[in-house]
Amino acid sequence: MNVLLLCTACGHSLTEPLRRLPELPERPYFDGLPGPDGSRHAPPTVPRGTYAVDPEPSGAPFVPHPDPEWAGAAIPGLSMSDPDGDGFLMSAGPRDTLVTHPEDTAGRLSRNPESSEAGCCGRPGQEGPNQVCGSCGAVVATLFSDCYVPYEIHFLPDVVRVEAAE
Repeated sequence: MNVLLLCTACGHSLTEPLRRLPELPERPYFDGLPGPDGSRHAPPTVPRGTYAVDPEPSGAPFVPHPDPEWAGAAIPGLSMSDPDGDGFLMSAGPRDTLVTHPEDTAGRLSRNPESSEAGCCGRPGQEGPNQVCGSCGAVVATLFSDCYVPYEIHFLPDVVRVEAAE
């Protein structure tokens, strides 16, 4: 069944029709080189027209991992180097975010004016939600699109509604 993700604040459609995947696919390997289209973002985590629920924490805030030797799951958006010490920071952000292909939101979202983050090739997503509803301006998602992060959007589960597409 195809569904739409809708803004709970105003009911605006935030995505094209989507089909739910049974689980979040493994994030694809990315070598950092430009793709065939010249873009420098990683391959998308989910195919166009699909979404998946990510049970793991995603994005800000980040907290120190208790083991300074830990480097497992060092995936941007889930973890990053600790700028104030040794080891890594791990995400303590929201769980159960809805992960979509960024192009499934074309023209429906806007940049969060409160977000000042900028990467070299896109949005790293490390400062928290950087996307707002294109209709009412409610904060709804985090776009990860820089060259060193997975290419995906994480919708906050408490501010979107899943509804059958007509």
